[in-house]
Amino acid sequence: MTKILAVDTATEACSAALFIDGRIISEKEVAPQGHTRLLLPMTDRLLKEAGLNLRDLDALAAGRGPGSFTGVRIGVSMAQGLAYGAGKPLIGISDLMVMAFQALEETGLNEAVAAIDARMGEVYVGVFRKDPEGFPELLGEERVLAPEIAAAYAGELLSGNQAALTGTGFAAYPRIGEVLNGIPAAENLPWADTLARLALRDYEQGLARAPGEILPVYIRDQVTWKKVAEQELERQQRRG
Repeated sequence: MTKILAVDTATEACSAALFIDGRIISEKEVAPQGHTRLLLPMTDRLLKEAGLNLRDLDALAAGRGPGSFTGVRIGVSMAQGLAYGAGKPLIGISDLMVMAFQALEETGLNEAVAAIDARMGEVYVGVFRKDPEGFPELLGEERVLAPEIAAAYAGELLSGNQAALTGTGFAAYPRIGEVLNGIPAAENLPWADTLARLALRDYEQGLARAPGEILPVYIRDQVTWKKVAEQELERQQRRG
Protein backbone atom coordinates (compact mmCIF):
# COMPACT_ATOMS: atom_id res chain seq x y z
CA MET A 1 0.00 0.00 0.00
CA THR A 2 2.99 2.29 -0.48
CA LYS A 3 2.34 5.77 -1.88
CA ILE A 4 5.20 7.96 -3.15
CA LEU A 5 5.06 11.29 -4.99
CA ALA A 6 8.12 11.92 -7.20
CA VAL A 7 9.16 15.12 -8.96
CA ASP A 8 11.99 16.00 -11.31
CA THR A 9 13.10 19.29 -12.87
CA ALA A 10 16.86 18.74 -13.15
CA THR A 11 16.94 19.02 -16.95
CA GLU A 12 14.71 20.44 -19.68
CA ALA A 13 12.13 17.87 -18.56
CA CYS A 14 9.55 18.74 -15.93
CA SER A 15 7.60 15.79 -14.53
CA ALA A 16 5.72 14.44 -11.55
CA ALA A 17 4.59 10.89 -10.82
CA LEU A 18 2.56 9.18 -8.16
CA PHE A 19 3.26 5.57 -7.22
CA ILE A 20 0.14 4.03 -5.71
CA ASP A 21 0.10 0.42 -4.65
CA GLY A 22 1.98 -0.93 -7.65
CA ARG A 23 0.79 1.44 -10.36
CA ILE A 24 2.10 4.82 -11.51
CA ILE A 25 0.29 7.86 -12.85
CA SER A 26 2.36 10.73 -14.17
CA GLU A 27 2.49 14.04 -15.99
CA LYS A 28 5.46 15.23 -18.02
CA GLU A 29 6.47 18.08 -20.29
CA VAL A 30 9.65 19.35 -21.91
CA ALA A 31 9.71 22.98 -20.78
CA PRO A 32 13.19 24.41 -20.07
CA GLN A 33 11.81 27.65 -18.61
CA GLY A 34 8.56 26.39 -17.14
CA HIS A 35 9.49 24.27 -14.15
CA THR A 36 8.31 26.65 -11.42
CA ARG A 37 5.02 27.29 -13.23
CA LEU A 38 4.27 23.65 -14.06
CA LEU A 39 5.42 21.47 -11.19
CA LEU A 40 2.96 22.26 -8.40
CA PRO A 41 -0.12 22.08 -10.69
CA MET A 42 1.16 18.71 -11.91
CA THR A 43 1.37 17.36 -8.36
CA ASP A 44 -2.04 18.78 -7.45
CA ARG A 45 -3.69 17.10 -10.43
CA LEU A 46 -2.08 13.75 -9.68
CA LEU A 47 -3.16 13.81 -6.05
CA LYS A 48 -6.71 14.81 -7.00
CA GLU A 49 -6.88 12.06 -9.61
CA ALA A 50 -5.89 9.53 -6.95
CA GLY A 51 -8.15 11.03 -4.29
CA LEU A 52 -5.20 11.68 -1.99
CA ASN A 53 -3.58 14.54 -0.15
CA LEU A 54 0.05 14.92 0.83
CA ARG A 55 -0.52 13.49 4.32
CA ASP A 56 -1.73 10.24 2.76
CA LEU A 57 1.71 9.65 1.24
CA ASP A 58 4.44 7.49 2.73
CA ALA A 59 7.24 9.59 1.24
CA LEU A 60 8.20 12.05 -1.45
CA ALA A 61 11.11 11.81 -3.89
CA ALA A 62 13.07 14.25 -6.02
CA GLY A 63 15.67 14.12 -8.74
CA ARG A 64 18.69 15.50 -6.88
CA GLY A 65 20.81 16.20 -9.94
CA PRO A 66 23.19 16.64 -11.51
CA GLY A 67 21.72 18.87 -14.18
CA SER A 68 20.77 22.49 -14.59
CA PHE A 69 21.75 24.41 -11.45
CA THR A 70 18.40 26.22 -11.37
CA GLY A 71 16.39 23.15 -12.33
CA VAL A 72 17.95 20.94 -9.67
CA ARG A 73 17.37 23.57 -7.04
CA ILE A 74 13.73 24.08 -8.02
CA GLY A 75 12.90 20.38 -7.86
CA VAL A 76 14.65 19.65 -4.58
CA SER A 77 13.36 22.83 -2.91
CA MET A 78 9.76 22.16 -3.92
CA ALA A 79 9.98 18.55 -2.78
CA GLN A 80 11.49 19.65 0.53
CA GLY A 81 8.70 22.16 1.06
CA LEU A 82 5.98 19.63 0.31
CA ALA A 83 7.60 17.01 2.53
CA TYR A 84 8.04 19.44 5.41
CA GLY A 85 4.44 20.59 5.13
CA ALA A 86 3.11 17.04 5.13
CA GLY A 87 5.49 15.74 7.78
CA LYS A 88 6.83 13.09 5.40
CA PRO A 89 10.36 11.86 4.62
CA LEU A 90 12.13 12.59 1.35
CA ILE A 91 14.23 10.46 -1.00
CA GLY A 92 16.85 11.91 -3.35
CA ILE A 93 17.62 10.03 -6.56
CA SER A 94 20.44 10.67 -9.03
CA ASP A 95 19.17 11.91 -12.37
CA LEU A 96 21.98 10.05 -14.12
CA MET A 97 20.73 6.87 -12.47
CA VAL A 98 17.17 7.59 -13.60
CA MET A 99 18.33 7.92 -17.20
CA ALA A 100 20.48 4.81 -16.95
CA PHE A 101 17.52 2.79 -15.63
CA GLN A 102 15.39 3.94 -18.57
CA ALA A 103 18.15 3.07 -21.05
CA LEU A 104 18.84 -0.37 -19.54
CA GLU A 105 15.17 -1.29 -19.74
CA GLU A 106 14.78 0.09 -23.26
CA THR A 107 17.80 -1.65 -24.74
CA GLY A 108 17.97 -4.80 -22.63
CA LEU A 109 21.71 -4.26 -22.16
CA ASN A 110 23.58 -4.76 -18.89
CA GLU A 111 25.54 -1.50 -18.79
CA ALA A 112 24.70 2.13 -19.48
CA VAL A 113 26.49 5.46 -19.70
CA ALA A 114 24.44 8.54 -18.86
CA ALA A 115 25.80 11.94 -19.85
CA ILE A 116 24.14 15.34 -19.40
CA ASP A 117 25.43 18.44 -21.16
CA ALA A 118 26.94 20.51 -18.32
CA ARG A 119 27.76 23.51 -20.55
CA MET A 120 31.20 25.15 -20.45
CA GLY A 121 32.60 22.32 -22.55
CA GLU A 122 31.84 19.58 -20.01
CA VAL A 123 29.40 16.76 -19.33
CA TYR A 124 28.04 15.17 -16.18
CA VAL A 125 28.72 11.48 -16.60
CA GLY A 126 27.84 8.30 -14.75
CA VAL A 127 28.48 4.66 -15.65
CA PHE A 128 26.05 2.00 -14.46
CA ARG A 129 25.69 -1.77 -14.48
CA LYS A 130 22.48 -3.71 -14.02
CA ASP A 131 22.33 -5.43 -10.63
CA PRO A 132 20.70 -8.88 -10.06
CA GLU A 133 17.31 -7.22 -9.53
CA GLY A 134 17.57 -5.20 -12.74
CA PHE A 135 18.32 -1.86 -11.10
CA PRO A 136 21.29 0.34 -12.15
CA GLU A 137 24.35 0.23 -9.90
CA LEU A 138 26.85 3.09 -10.14
CA LEU A 139 30.38 2.15 -11.17
CA GLY A 140 33.02 4.58 -9.94
CA GLU A 141 31.66 8.08 -9.29
CA GLU A 142 29.44 10.61 -10.98
CA ARG A 143 31.74 13.27 -12.43
CA VAL A 144 31.83 16.42 -14.51
CA LEU A 145 34.48 16.08 -17.21
CA ALA A 146 35.56 17.36 -20.60
CA PRO A 147 34.01 15.17 -23.34
CA GLU A 148 37.20 13.35 -24.32
CA ILE A 149 38.04 12.63 -20.69
CA ALA A 150 34.46 11.49 -20.03
CA ALA A 151 34.71 9.01 -22.89
CA ALA A 152 37.99 7.61 -21.54
CA TYR A 153 36.62 7.46 -17.99
CA ALA A 154 33.50 5.57 -19.06
CA GLY A 155 35.54 3.23 -21.25
CA GLU A 156 37.71 2.24 -18.30
CA LEU A 157 34.69 1.30 -16.20
CA LEU A 158 32.76 -0.62 -18.84
CA SER A 159 33.26 -4.35 -19.25
CA GLY A 160 33.93 -4.13 -22.98
CA ASN A 161 30.46 -5.23 -24.02
CA GLN A 162 28.13 -2.77 -25.69
CA ALA A 163 26.52 -0.26 -23.37
CA ALA A 164 23.38 1.83 -23.65
CA LEU A 165 24.08 5.53 -24.15
CA THR A 166 21.63 8.12 -22.85
CA GLY A 167 21.52 11.86 -22.21
CA THR A 168 21.98 15.24 -23.82
CA GLY A 169 25.74 14.96 -23.45
CA PHE A 170 25.89 12.59 -26.42
CA ALA A 171 23.98 14.98 -28.67
CA ALA A 172 26.16 17.91 -27.61
CA TYR A 173 29.39 15.92 -28.01
CA PRO A 174 28.85 13.04 -30.49
CA ARG A 175 32.49 12.03 -30.20
CA ILE A 176 31.78 10.46 -26.78
CA GLY A 177 29.35 8.00 -28.36
CA GLU A 178 31.72 7.31 -31.23
CA VAL A 179 34.52 6.40 -28.83
CA LEU A 180 32.30 4.18 -26.69
CA ASN A 181 30.56 2.55 -29.66
CA GLY A 182 27.43 1.91 -27.64
CA ILE A 183 23.75 1.78 -28.51
CA PRO A 184 21.92 5.12 -28.18
CA ALA A 185 18.70 5.03 -26.19
CA ALA A 186 15.67 6.80 -27.62
CA GLU A 187 14.96 8.63 -24.35
CA ASN A 188 17.54 11.21 -23.28
CA LEU A 189 15.81 12.93 -20.35
CA PRO A 190 14.99 11.73 -16.82
CA TRP A 191 11.32 11.27 -15.98
CA ALA A 192 9.56 11.10 -12.64
CA ASP A 193 7.76 7.82 -13.33
CA THR A 194 11.12 6.04 -13.48
CA LEU A 195 12.36 8.06 -10.52
CA ALA A 196 9.36 6.86 -8.51
CA ARG A 197 10.32 3.22 -9.08
CA LEU A 198 13.86 3.85 -7.86
CA ALA A 199 12.47 5.78 -4.90
CA LEU A 200 10.23 2.84 -3.98
CA ARG A 201 13.29 0.59 -3.81
CA ASP A 202 15.10 3.10 -1.57
CA TYR A 203 12.02 3.50 0.62
CA GLU A 204 11.75 -0.24 1.11
CA GLN A 205 15.44 -0.30 2.06
CA GLY A 206 14.89 2.36 4.72
CA LEU A 207 16.72 5.14 2.85
CA ALA A 208 14.07 7.86 3.17
CA ARG A 209 15.40 10.82 5.16
CA ALA A 210 14.25 14.02 6.83
CA PRO A 211 13.65 16.60 4.07
CA GLY A 212 16.56 18.79 5.16
CA GLU A 213 19.01 15.92 4.68
CA ILE A 214 18.29 15.65 0.95
CA LEU A 215 20.35 18.28 -0.87
CA PRO A 216 20.97 19.06 -4.53
CA VAL A 217 23.98 17.42 -6.12
CA TYR A 218 25.67 19.78 -8.53
CA ILE A 219 29.04 17.94 -8.74
CA ARG A 220 30.68 21.07 -10.16
CA ASP A 221 30.19 23.10 -6.99
CA GLN A 222 29.38 20.87 -4.06
CA VAL A 223 30.35 23.48 -1.46
CA THR A 224 27.34 25.62 -2.44
CA TRP A 225 24.95 23.70 -0.19
CA LYS A 226 27.30 22.87 2.68
CA LYS A 227 26.40 24.30 6.06
CA VAL A 228 28.31 27.38 7.17
CA ALA A 229 29.95 25.44 9.99
CA GLU A 230 31.14 22.78 7.52
CA GLN A 231 32.61 25.41 5.22
CA GLU A 232 34.43 27.06 8.13
CA LEU A 233 35.83 23.70 9.27
CA GLU A 234 37.17 23.04 5.77
CA ARG A 235 38.83 26.48 5.72
CA GLN A 236 40.46 25.79 9.08
CA GLN A 237 41.69 22.42 7.87
CA ARG A 238 43.23 23.98 4.77
CA ARG A 239 44.94 26.66 6.89
CA GLY A 240 46.17 24.12 9.42
